[in-house]
Amino acid sequence: MTGARTGAVLVAALGLTVGCYYETPAPKHFTSATVDTIAFDSIRAYARSLKYDTVLGAADESRMRFDTMGKSRPDPLGDLARIEPEEGAWRLDTTELAQGRIIARIRTDSAHSPAGYGPWDTWWWVDKRGGQWRTLLLSDSLMTRFQDSLTVTDHGAYQWRQSLARWRPGSQWGSCARSSCCTKE
Repeated sequence: MTGARTGAVLVAALGLTVGCYYETPAPKHFTSATVDTIAFDSIRAYARSLKYDTVLGAADESRMRFDTMGKSRPDPLGDLARIEPEEGAWRLDTTELAQGRIIARIRTDSAHSPAGYGPWDTWWWVDKRGGQWRTLLLSDSLMTRFQDSLTVTDHGAYQWRQSLARWRPGSQWGSCARSSCCTKE
């Protein structure tokens, strides 16, 4: 009887492990239509409920210099900047992404107010409004919403297997749907 119980528990545990995966949940208290105006406490609660990959390789950490518009470029004397992808963003389809999701968390050593970066969390939001993709940088400490241009690239049959985020000269890049990546210009 003990062996049968152990086997049943093992089979149940394997079923839970194999059948379960994490996908970025949609916000419960706001939508892409209200993210511009909702109280920041709602954004903060949603963003803090998500899972971020802090392991370098999935995440990226670089020395970056920021201009007055918040654009970045690599600079060995620049600020240490970290971008961490939201773990389930790569599992989204473009319909879910269009409804609005946070795809990464950003932190820098010092404040860069044009983009809302600083030694606090700034969340990278992506959605589609009026038929156009857009991005918002949601700064926790400053409680600001900085809108910027966004390019969503569909890679056709290629499918991501995990979320990734990178600093690029002048922009940030991240996997944001099963076969798409997002570049904040």
